Amino acid sequence: MTSSHIIEDARVARVRELKTELAAAKGRLAQAEADRDALVSHLHLALMALHDFEGLPPDGNFRIIDGWNAILRCRNVSKLTSEDISKLKVDYLTSLGIVSPEPTASPQPATLIWLIFDGSEENSYRSGAYRVTYTGGTGPHRADRLIIDYVHAAKLLGLDTSRIAVETADKDLAKRVAALGAAVRDLGLRDA
Repeated sequence: MTSSHIIEDARVARVRELKTELAAAKGRLAQAEADRDALVSHLHLALMALHDFEGLPPDGNFRIIDGWNAILRCRNVSKLTSEDISKLKVDYLTSLGIVSPEPTASPQPATLIWLIFDGSEENSYRSGAYRVTYTGGTGPHRADRLIIDYVHAAKLLGLDTSRIAVETADKDLAKRVAALGAAVRDLGLRDA
């Protein structure tokens, strides 16, 4: 093996290293772009909910429900079909009076309830005392991030976060929103 072969092999090895580093950098960039897009969509969704919260009377409360945790808690999700899950969601929303053929009265006019679901398409609508939001995007824990971002934004704006109650079965989410001053209602806490 000549010195030119050694130099050529070293160059080939370096090109391989650079390709590996480039692939890793592209992966980090894609993740950063996905996180940025999630934050942008969270901003729009959170602004609507902040408007709802600010419109409450001084003694009013704001309940945030981690939607899929509320619906799927204590169930073996691996045995459920997508149709089963859709039916469970409709049954849950119907039990709250959100989905029904006839309008129902709000449970308490001084309490607004915000249900947040991971969902591929960003969407948010209001039905009486309820707001239902789908986060949009991809990846795990999007609803959790939206809830945490929302409570954090409310705290930064000087709003009384003790008037916010988060209902979840996720220990990490519960700990993080409690640290921001929100109350937590235990839906049968389990690890995230």
